[in-house]
Amino acid sequence: MIIDTPHGVRSKQIGLDYAPDAKALPDQNALSATAVMLSAWMERWFPDAFVFVVLAVILSACGAVLIGAPVLSIPQAFGNGFWDLIPFTLQASLVVIGGYVVASSPLASRVITWLAVIPRSGPSAVAFIAAISCATSLVNWAFSLVFGALLVKEMARRHPSLDYRAASAAAILGLGSVWALGISSAPAQLQANASSLPPALLKITGVLPYSQTIFLWQSVLMASILLVVTISVSYFSAPRGTAATTAADLGIDLAVQEEPASTENSRPGEWLERSRTLSLILVAIGGTYLLSVFMQRAF
Repeated sequence: MIIDTPHGVRSKQIGLDYAPDAKALPDQNALSATAVMLSAWMERWFPDAFVFVVLAVILSACGAVLIGAPVLSIPQAFGNGFWDLIPFTLQASLVVIGGYVVASSPLASRVITWLAVIPRSGPSAVAFIAAISCATSLVNWAFSLVFGALLVKEMARRHPSLDYRAASAAAILGLGSVWALGISSAPAQLQANASSLPPALLKITGVLPYSQTIFLWQSVLMASILLVVTISVSYFSAPRGTAATTAADLGIDLAVQEEPASTENSRPGEWLERSRTLSLILVAIGGTYLLSVFMQRAF
């Protein structure tokens, strides 16, 4: 892609071969120029995240062999360990589903529209997205991911010069920084529930309630420091001016999707499918259960 800028014509090839020259980044500070170069290098060399998962499994298997484990015991341990995590896997799945439902609701959409008007520039928008991502991830990491992604699109509509790469990265910084110190922390939830812990680990650690993990004053202090550092780095590392890669540069369509026109129910089955009464009854039952749990047990 050839872009005509006040500093001359320069090539901006989006993708794996984009390698910006530091001299072509006159609007950047040292941190943002470094961020642009690292981004280009990672786009070229880093594989999909699933590759790291597979490599971790392979390295663990090789390590087990090196310390004397029988070769045939490794696939057996892999299979047994996989099914031991089923209760926790279901818990994590419910967190993701619940987070998506809330983040994509009409109320959340109105909140996103309201939040998007607060920042006044591209870098401040990136920092603001990082702050929202961190704050929401302390409550629910799945909600944070979906809410942050929708906020990025709305921000890009209002700030056409926004670097879409930096904004997208900021939207997941909550999961990358303070999430494990919040109430939806997977490690904290795992340790607080005996049925979610693998038996071997339960014998070593026992059950650790939140009061001994995320609610310690050390954990709160760590979360506060990480929050300040994350927002600061997001602001100062966001590409500016001609170095910014916008949503238009990446060919991303930011048009608002129109809601399909509602149609009248043509059969009793459709009336049941669209009835809010059934959902409200289910919510009432679940809410009553949660209330009884908090009333019967200590916080």
